Amino acid sequence: MSEWMVTTSSAVVLDESILQLWLLGHNVDQATVLRMPAIQPPVPARVLKSYITSQYRTYEMMHHYLHHPRHFAGQFMFPLSHSAKQHLIERYYSFDESVIREILGKKLNSRTRKDLDEVHEKTGVKLTSCRRQFDNLKRVMKKVEDAEGRTLVQDIEHQFLLPHHLARQYAHILFIADNKLDTFRKRLSCYQFQDFEYCGSVFMQYWTASTTDTLPEFDPLLAQDARDLRSLMLNDRAVLDEFRNRVSNNLSQSAHPPVLERIQSNFKVVLRNMLSIGCMINQQKEVRNIFVELTDKLVDAFLQVGWSPVDMELFYNSMVAEFQNTTSLTSRYRERYGTSWIRLVTGIQLASIRLYRQPTTQSLLTRSFTR
Repeated sequence: MSEWMVTTSSAVVLDESILQLWLLGHNVDQATVLRMPAIQPPVPARVLKSYITSQYRTYEMMHHYLHHPRHFAGQFMFPLSHSAKQHLIERYYSFDESVIREILGKKLNSRTRKDLDEVHEKTGVKLTSCRRQFDNLKRVMKKVEDAEGRTLVQDIEHQFLLPHHLARQYAHILFIADNKLDTFRKRLSCYQFQDFEYCGSVFMQYWTASTTDTLPEFDPLLAQDARDLRSLMLNDRAVLDEFRNRVSNNLSQSAHPPVLERIQSNFKVVLRNMLSIGCMINQQKEVRNIFVELTDKLVDAFLQVGWSPVDMELFYNSMVAEFQNTTSLTSRYRERYGTSWIRLVTGIQLASIRLYRQPTTQSLLTRSFTR
């Protein structure tokens, strides 16, 4: 007589509202209280609590598998559709921007994890949820740091099955963390997660080297070209004067005369500051302060002459356009450094315009245009 082992399973029902409460770090009792007002028709608290307990038990069983999304997507322990598994993965790896803002740029180590109670106090997000978000970041970093052959975004998509927009956000967060870019200076307190994440995407696109390594690094060749350009453009009076005049003429149709006159008189300072930022990108200690450098040396400069983001964009566009027209700089140099100049200025343009904020009157009085 043959023996058979038969197993049966029922479909797993996922309640999105309960999933959200679980991800937010609420315990069963808290979730019951929060859900009770929305239940129509009303049910006894013990019935709702039993239902939520069952849902939580399911999510806790999935918890370990969600640490390994590719394995979770391929296993049959939970009878879920492919789309349901994808949704669970995306929701589990979602994050609160306020939490990531408090972590951004810090080392993803045990000390930072230990300090998450401070993040909880600042943001109001449950400590359990803060830990999930931190652990997810650390897990993604560990998985991709030694990979090769794909871009960072592609590798996150492949390893964690995340949608493109979420994989991009993780990539930009990890880039900032890997390069230890400081986001905690008092000068930077007005900026939100989205501002830094956007700048991270700009740095990755314009200022990193082409490499087979998954985690991109700032391009040392771009930094060297910035040093060469600083010498060529600032030390040769003829080149500097012609370039300034060409940019000024380009802007004369759009900028108000007093504003244009002020920027003309400080043109060398602005140009020097731009090139100095380019020089620092492959120096680990200096590049940590890149957000402060952008705000102090460029954003403040344009604020003090009364320029808007639109004026800044026109100025940067003129800087790009007139480089190739500056005949005092030999054609050999214009051809040699043309691409690097575009990469440098475009990155500065996009990042500094994003960081443009109108400061208080007192803060402006304490800053110097020429620092």
